[in-house]
Amino acid sequence: MAGKWFQETPPVSGVRLFWLGQAGFAFHTATGQRIFLDPYLSDACERLHGFKRLSLPALQPAEVEADWVVLTHEHTDHMDPDAIPVIARNNPACRFAAPAGCMAGLAEAGVAPTRCVRLEANRRQDLGGLVIQAVPADHGDLAPSALVLLLEMAGVRILATGDTSWRPVVFKPLYELHPDVVLPVINGVFGNMNHIDAARLVSEAQPRFAIPCHFWTLAEQGAGDPAGFLHACVSLCPAVKAMLLRPGEAFSIPCAS
Repeated sequence: MAGKWFQETPPVSGVRLFWLGQAGFAFHTATGQRIFLDPYLSDACERLHGFKRLSLPALQPAEVEADWVVLTHEHTDHMDPDAIPVIARNNPACRFAAPAGCMAGLAEAGVAPTRCVRLEANRRQDLGGLVIQAVPADHGDLAPSALVLLLEMAGVRILATGDTSWRPVVFKPLYELHPDVVLPVINGVFGNMNHIDAARLVSEAQPRFAIPCHFWTLAEQGAGDPAGFLHACVSLCPAVKAMLLRPGEAFSIPCAS
């Protein structure tokens, strides 16, 4: 699986999405861009916090080929302090888009300020082939600048919650942009949404597809209930196609007709 699976030709249209495990995703667009979101690809959580990884990363940091790395917040399992330096070194043209709380960590990882774009809540930022709109996440005092993001690329809109509790009023501006895909956190601890909260968010956003994340990687961060999420979506939002991916598995998202 490692290495070759993300080096395929771009999709004919839309976006090919890959789950990396935890809250990480990679996107390969019809225009050839490779965009990584919250890639946790190392054992940094065990090294720094004693949280042992239970599932293998979908690829190694040295195998990443990226035009953009987008981060929702600065926690180790989202801004990987062992993977980011490798990605930055091996991809000199890659740029990094992240909220204020990530800037010190990116600097420590050796990412020059000229390669960084600071993402801000309640703002639309056009990065050239990638448009990001953000609202505040609610992930507590340890990540006050955390964001919920809507990424638009190659005609596809993807709402990624990062780590947050369920805040319908705050998230409504992103729902109104009609996301094609929602990628919700479901681990249900440290203030994050559980699988029922996540299904409620999907019901509000009414995307075409929903793919849960942030489960079964680190035991201390909650097991999550992916099967429960699917069942809740059947009940709360039956028109949405909710599905599970295994790490490294791809799913193609065509542009909405």
